[in-house]
Amino acid sequence: MMQNQTEIGERLHRRNGRRIIHRGLDIQPAKRHEMVVAANILRSSADWYRPFLHEKDMAEHEVDESWGEREFARRQFYIGREGNAPVGIVSSQSVGDMFYIGYIYVYDHQTGKGFGPQLLNHVRDVAWREGKRGMVLIAHPKAFWATRSYRRFGFECIATTRDQVLEWRGGWLKPYYEEGFELYQYLF
Repeated sequence: MMQNQTEIGERLHRRNGRRIIHRGLDIQPAKRHEMVVAANILRSSADWYRPFLHEKDMAEHEVDESWGEREFARRQFYIGREGNAPVGIVSSQSVGDMFYIGYIYVYDHQTGKGFGPQLLNHVRDVAWREGKRGMVLIAHPKAFWATRSYRRFGFECIATTRDQVLEWRGGWLKPYYEEGFELYQYLF
């Protein structure tokens, strides 16, 4: 039986015994002025990282106004919206035959609704259309909510030590590395 686009995009969740249907996100490239939204989404979960991140790396989660300028120039950002309300962001950067996902965040009050996988699906589709071989990202092993989601999506941890992570593509990740982070890879 063929499904229409609406049916394909629906996500069914059970909360307190009630059915809640979430339709697919509207995911569009971010405009420069929307980086304020991206920063707010990123900051919404900063406290989740505080117990295990090195103090110097917290600035990558408690971003300031200059973050949006710097990151918008480096990467392609996408904002996912449910209706008109932004719920999450994902960014990609081309590294030869791979995409590097620098940011994949959902507002802290929007987690658990299937928005993260929708954002990953979107950037995966963009990478595929651009002829990439796969995607990589870095994540802290104590951010279990993130690593569990990445593994479920199909990412595999390919480097666990600082030296291993920084060896990828001749040190390409050095500007992005945070202490204790591991490297995950998804191949098509």
